[in-house]
Amino acid sequence: MNEERPDEFEPVHEEDVLGTEDDSPRREKSAEFTVVADEANATDLRDAMDPANQSLTEALRLSYRVLQLAILALGVVFLFSGFQTVEENRTGIRTLFGAIEGEGSDAQISAGLQPFWPYPVGEIITVPLKRTVSVEQSFWPNFGAKSLTLEEATTNAETSRPLRPGPEGKGDGSLILEGGDLAHCRMTAEYSIDDAVSFLTRFTPEQADEIVKLVLEQATVHTAATMTLAGFTEGDEAISEIRRRAQESLNANESGIRIATVSVTDRVPPLAVRRSVQQVQSARERAKIAVEVARRESTTILDDAAGANALAGLIELIGDYETALSRGDEAEAEIVLARIGERFESDEIGGEAAKTMTEARAFRYMIESSVGSDVRRLMSLVPAYRENPNQLVRQLWLDAYNEVLSGPQVEVISAPPGLRGLALRMKSSMDVSTARRNAASDAKKVDAMRGLADVNNWQLGGRQININRSGRRLNRDARGGFGREGEGE
Repeated sequence: MNEERPDEFEPVHEEDVLGTEDDSPRREKSAEFTVVADEANATDLRDAMDPANQSLTEALRLSYRVLQLAILALGVVFLFSGFQTVEENRTGIRTLFGAIEGEGSDAQISAGLQPFWPYPVGEIITVPLKRTVSVEQSFWPNFGAKSLTLEEATTNAETSRPLRPGPEGKGDGSLILEGGDLAHCRMTAEYSIDDAVSFLTRFTPEQADEIVKLVLEQATVHTAATMTLAGFTEGDEAISEIRRRAQESLNANESGIRIATVSVTDRVPPLAVRRSVQQVQSARERAKIAVEVARRESTTILDDAAGANALAGLIELIGDYETALSRGDEAEAEIVLARIGERFESDEIGGEAAKTMTEARAFRYMIESSVGSDVRRLMSLVPAYRENPNQLVRQLWLDAYNEVLSGPQVEVISAPPGLRGLALRMKSSMDVSTARRNAASDAKKVDAMRGLADVNNWQLGGRQININRSGRRLNRDARGGFGREGEGE
């Protein structure tokens, strides 16, 4: 197209303005105008029209310049419209006439300003680096319009209302486990698009969530089919297996997607079964608590018996002692019995055994200090008795008589001989009366203390004394003694 400039336009002639006369029939004229045109008038008309032509020419020239500038600005804006800023959490690719620009890792763009050709020549397609997808209803019971928690739904579950399979959102979702058991689960997964080129070569950005959700559902179905109910609902094996299978499916399709984490928020048997399982688990917990309480009580009892440090060794020695007796090996039993005695004498013994040993030592010291002193005194009198028994007996009798009569509560009254009868009216002295009152008061105090201490058997170990029987449990033949009266000799 040839460009015409405004200054090259032809001037307007009078003939063009006036035009030619139309020969078509018209109505009869009512007035007549006569124009006399000569060469001078034509020149004047042309001179009058020159300023108008110049103004029109300048206006057209200015409009043309403005149009050129607008076209240039639009061209610049169009060229820079291909520049795009990629956000920090996104990545993508550049396409030129529909083909991916670049090869390998160079084809994937990073965050920041990316200059490129404008659309439709070129295009920058971005996808998010990380996304989270949830599988909520695919394997979960449908509660309908009710918004129930898991515990509320479990409480309301009944075996008379079975699961009703159906499309997602209308039926109850479930998983078939090994052995035919059913289970429910909900999960969330976090994934990232590591290879945007591979992903956008095969899929669109809008398909990412759906792809990850589908492979998770497939991996969950396959994993559940190989596991028991207990294995699926407990431990982390099922979670790691679901992630592994899902990643294998994504890698097989060269999707460029990597599953970072899989979190199974809920893994439960059918709700009616879960209700019964909770009752069983509650019973197990109560049993565990009872066992733990019994174990603590047994430990406390055993510790109170002999102390924690010596208990295990004593139990082992007593077992060896009983084993030797059952074999009839009295020599070995005697050796083990001596070892048991040594162990009871050691400093490791505590609890009731230590208390018993302390009482036994006190009893022995009491015997040595009381009966032992009497024995030693009697043994010292044996030579005198053998030499003159009557004299010794008379001397002992006089000593006892003197001891009785010399007491603070005793009053001695002598009557002269030869009296046929004697009537006495006497009053004890003040000292004797005071001594008697003090003695009576002391006796009441002693009786009261014995009642509080429950020491009817005043002698330590008195209840272990058996007439004509052995008074020990661990005697040589392991028969008789306290607690085995029916077997004693």
